[in-house]
Amino acid sequence: MGFTTSRKTAAAALAGAVLVGGGIAAVAPAAAEDSAQFAATNWKKVWKNDLQQYADKRYYTKKKSDKKYATKTTLDSYYTKAQTDATYATKTQSYTKAESDAKYAPYPKTIRGIYIGSGTASAAGQFAFTSMTFGYTLAAAPTLVFKPLGGPANPNCTGTAAAPQAAAGFLCIYEGAAANYDDPTFANAAGAIGVASPTGVILRITSVAAGTYASLGGWAVTPAAPVATTIKPDGAAPGKLLGN
Repeated sequence: MGFTTSRKTAAAALAGAVLVGGGIAAVAPAAAEDSAQFAATNWKKVWKNDLQQYADKRYYTKKKSDKKYATKTTLDSYYTKAQTDATYATKTQSYTKAESDAKYAPYPKTIRGIYIGSGTASAAGQFAFTSMTFGYTLAAAPTLVFKPLGGPANPNCTGTAAAPQAAAGFLCIYEGAAANYDDPTFANAAGAIGVASPTGVILRITSVAAGTYASLGGWAVTPAAPVATTIKPDGAAPGKLLGN
């Protein structure tokens, strides 16, 4: 028995059919081949090598976001915008460096002043005090050097009573005139002898005989480090006589 063309086509289709649960399911050979190829493809490799570079870069991955941004609970330790605005001055409320430089005097590198200690004694052994106040609080007490009238040179105190100078970390006191006194004694604010305070020093002079006795001159102090804190002057002149 011979087959017509239509019968041959039907036979070929039937030969490619698969019996499933008593029924017949047709599977196209090309579709089966595509399914096998899909299953065998390493899609992670395809993504990494071929597709990832074209992915939308406007978005972070979860991993990148977690690494870059604080979590909601972490944000509790930060100020909100309203809190920040209420806490800090705005740019227009602050001086620029140029404005500050024009408005304020810089911290002094060397602080200078004059002193006089004097009294009128009825006999020898009477004494008078005077103080030398820096007007600033230094970071540390300076090393004190007293150059009496006609005294020897000192490498850290190379000035004069009229033009006092001091090396960094030193208080140099230059006597410019002296009369009828002996035993100059220096003390800090706590009464320790021979040392200065970060804010100044006290001088005591003792009369040699009855009559006027005095010591006067100039002083200079240069901080070993920048001046730490300014203090309000107490209204007393550097050479104020404290008592006899």
